[in-house]
Amino acid sequence: MRYLLAVTALFALLFPPDGAFAADRKVIVGFRSTVEKRDFRHKEKVYRHGGRVKRTHSAVNAISATLPEEEIERLRKDPEVAYVENDFVLSSIEPVTVSPEEYAAAWGVEHIGADQVTAAGIAGAGVRVAVLDTGIDYTHPDLKDNYKGGYNFVADNNDPMDDAYSLSHGTHVAGIIAARNNGTGVVGVAPAAELYAVKVLNGGLGGELSDIIAGIEWAIENRMQVVNMSFGSMEFSQALKDVCDLAYQSGIVLVASAGNFSPGVVLYPAAFDSVVAVSATYQDDTIGTFSSYGPQVELAAPGHNIYSTAIGGGYRTNFGTSQAAPHVTGAAALVISAGVTDTNGNRSVADEVRQRLAVAARDLGDAGRDIYYGYGLVDAAKAALSPPSIETVVTMSRGKRCTTTAFLDLTNSTYRVDITKATLQALEVRVGSANGPLVNFIRFRRGTEGEASFSYTASGTVRLVLIPRGKPGTSARVTAVPEQL
Repeated sequence: MRYLLAVTALFALLFPPDGAFAADRKVIVGFRSTVEKRDFRHKEKVYRHGGRVKRTHSAVNAISATLPEEEIERLRKDPEVAYVENDFVLSSIEPVTVSPEEYAAAWGVEHIGADQVTAAGIAGAGVRVAVLDTGIDYTHPDLKDNYKGGYNFVADNNDPMDDAYSLSHGTHVAGIIAARNNGTGVVGVAPAAELYAVKVLNGGLGGELSDIIAGIEWAIENRMQVVNMSFGSMEFSQALKDVCDLAYQSGIVLVASAGNFSPGVVLYPAAFDSVVAVSATYQDDTIGTFSSYGPQVELAAPGHNIYSTAIGGGYRTNFGTSQAAPHVTGAAALVISAGVTDTNGNRSVADEVRQRLAVAARDLGDAGRDIYYGYGLVDAAKAALSPPSIETVVTMSRGKRCTTTAFLDLTNSTYRVDITKATLQALEVRVGSANGPLVNFIRFRRGTEGEASFSYTASGTVRLVLIPRGKPGTSARVTAVPEQL
């Protein structure tokens, strides 16, 4: 078993890229002002220092370039330059292969309850999932119907075919996410999701940071909804953090492997707050001895002896956190397909998807979130099929003495009821009717937007009646979020 670490400048010295000299270094130059592709001003700074531009990035204010070693420190001193960092190589979380005869089916899909979701008619149809990896064998019988396109940033062309020497890494990941339910081979977690191949890793299972950033930018520009990243590095990158943060803010659920064989260290990009870090489990739900762990782990998923698609129309069995992450990616696609709604008004459901996956997870290890399992083993069935968050706005009628009531219909769950943006004097909450049992009476300070929360357990179907108190036109937003599914 071997584990590929991120390759830094030493790699560049031993294996210089085409057209680069031994004294040159691949870097990413971040600027304090907006960088436009047609704006020559930022490029000129690179050229003045003897550099060659590889790419002007579209989502972050940065340029990928090659610079003479002695010019890098000089460029760093430019007041318009925010940072200059190495364009290092991130490595796939390399799978370890075993005999496919050991397991004849993708046990993880059933183990997380994805089969129950598809049986209910929810299979991820129309959800756009980008696989940032070595590419996808888009001719595979289990993948060709779900493949919708992509881009090859390694070769800079429109053909993101998986590399023949990649151990089928990207194809294997794609099958876990969305292998077609066609009666043969294997089935993925979200078998009707749309797959997009974004090739950012080469056949050696490594990818340059600048290509990975460009791949995430592609996902933003092409309105992907979920992105899977089964690669990582111990080396921090500001540019990578910035583009991940921007992707999450744009509404993309980002999922990444925590890493293999690095106990106590979650690799980047999984370690970023904007990314769901996934550790790997065995069939008995214990943490994999090969799995990285740490406080950034958000969810755990099956990662041992996972049978999935391979290059050339075949199948193979691999294990690693590379296999765990796509189980969560598929589960996220199912939650989106089930109709999760934007409850906090930020024009994105990415945070709601993460919240539902976290709340629905099967708690393993220590109670609550821990460094091995995060919130627990991902449970696609509970996350996609349980009651969704419910939201309403209650407002005092204008010009009338009577109040205007609103309702929340809750079903078989414990809910956290959040009251936000309240300009009301008070909010009265009763069960069943305006004369029903009192649940809560909440007062707000006059002249401020108040907030409050309380918990309520609904046995069967229960209607909460919301009765506002205050001046005409005052209001409050009320959201019921399932806490126990």
